Amino acid sequence: MDGTTGSGDRGPGMPRWVKICGVAGIVVVLVIVVMLLVGGEHSPSRHMHGAGPGVVGSTVVVAAGSALSGVGF
Repeated sequence: MDGTTGSGDRGPGMPRWVKICGVAGIVVVLVIVVMLLVGGEHSPSRHMHGAGPGVVGSTVVVAAGSALSGVGF
């Protein structure tokens, strides 16, 4: 050996799918950090139509075959 580094066999390296998954993971983390810093208001109340902040939604469970007569919506 002549004492230089980098002249030996370094092996096959990382597979392409590992590099792609790593880059995709970093992009996802960066997008989440940007969303948190921007302050986008995302909460379950945004998905309930007509409900304002702090309003708790309710779920109505109806048995199969029963009618909703007498229930006021």
